[in-house]
Amino acid sequence: MSNLQVLTTERLNKLIDETQQTLIELKDEVVRREHLKQEHEISDLDHHMMSAELNLTSIKNFIAYLREQSKKKS
Repeated sequence: MSNLQVLTTERLNKLIDETQQTLIELKDEVVRREHLKQEHEISDLDHHMMSAELNLTSIKNFIAYLREQSKKKS
């Protein structure tokens, strides 16, 4: 590619077209990867939220248990 002067105009146009198509494909791949990353992050967030809900439920159950124990001692 260092000697572009020897290439025909037709060949240069073909190279330009191929390069543009490759650029489109590369941009599409970047978008696909970004979407995949976002989906993964959302999935991780869903998992984190379920874990937080379970922890909150455990805390509520523990407080209810402490209240019941406190009532029994009174």
